[in-house]
Amino acid sequence: MAGFEWFGAEHLLVLALCALIISAICLAYRRLGTRGKACTRVALGSAILLCEIARIIYYILIGSMSVYFLPLHLCGLAVFFCFYHSLRPSEAVGNLIYGTFMPGALCALLMPDWTDYPIFCFRSVLGFLVHALLIAYPLMLVCGGTLRPNVKKLPQCFGILLCCAVPVYIFDRIFSANYMYLLQPLEGTPLSFFASLWGNPGYLLGYLPMLAAVWLVLYLPFLRTKNK
Repeated sequence: MAGFEWFGAEHLLVLALCALIISAICLAYRRLGTRGKACTRVALGSAILLCEIARIIYYILIGSMSVYFLPLHLCGLAVFFCFYHSLRPSEAVGNLIYGTFMPGALCALLMPDWTDYPIFCFRSVLGFLVHALLIAYPLMLVCGGTLRPNVKKLPQCFGILLCCAVPVYIFDRIFSANYMYLLQPLEGTPLSFFASLWGNPGYLLGYLPMLAAVWLVLYLPFLRTKNK
């Protein structure tokens, strides 16, 4: 079966649909009251978790489930953090989802690693849907005033991210996996550029300027607003 290309006509169409879904969720959330927002958070957090469960069941049913399809990528971890936050909201976890997991989900939408599959098969549709919801969840919190990005929480976010990356890296080394792309960069991504400069594992240092650039874009508007 033929797959699809990054930023081909089919990919652009799906990205447009994802943008509509995200926008609709954010606009609807803004109009809700306190109770409605709480219920929506739980509903969306549960939907994200159900998407991940459906993905695992799918691989089990087709007989392909293995250690290489576990939810250990950044977005796989985001599923559980979003669900946890939907039940027990906190500023630290909210900032982690907004400042770290949301950009990761956006990168996955723009540069998906499931291009070998047809774009409208179950695997691709579920992949696009869950990543769109991972963007919609923190974005709706910010748009609805439930979460205010706080730059003071970034060191804590980095610490949590590091605590997740270390055991994942060990797992990758043991099972020759590549979760969070800690052993090999994905071709065509900024990580592959850093690999051409610094080699492997030197390219892992590329995560630092990438993270700094993302945080600058996501948090600078709120710093300026606070100063004003």
